[in-house]
Amino acid sequence: MAFLMKSMLSNQVKNLGLGGGGEENKEENTPSDPAAAAGMTREEYEEYQKQVVEEKMERDAAFAQKKAERACLRVHLREKYRLPKVSLE
Repeated sequence: MAFLMKSMLSNQVKNLGLGGGGEENKEENTPSDPAAAAGMTREEYEEYQKQVVEEKMERDAAFAQKKAERACLRVHLREKYRLPKVSLE
C-alpha cells in the first residue's frame, strides 16, 4: 500500500514539473568526449586506457596459467587414482 501511494505521489509531482527534471538535464549536459567526462586531458585518458588494457592482459594471462595448472593437477589425480574423466557437456 505504501509503495502504491509513493509511486502515485511521485508521478503527480513529476507531472507538475516540480521534480524529475534533473534526469533530463543530466543527459543533455554530458560531454561527448570520454576524456572530458572523466575529468582528464586527452593524453591522460589515453595513458589510462593503455594501463587498463595492460592490466587486463596481465589478469588474463594469470587466469590462463592458473587454469592450465588446475587442468594438469586434475589429469595427475585422475591417473594416480585411476578415475574416469567426467564430461559435463
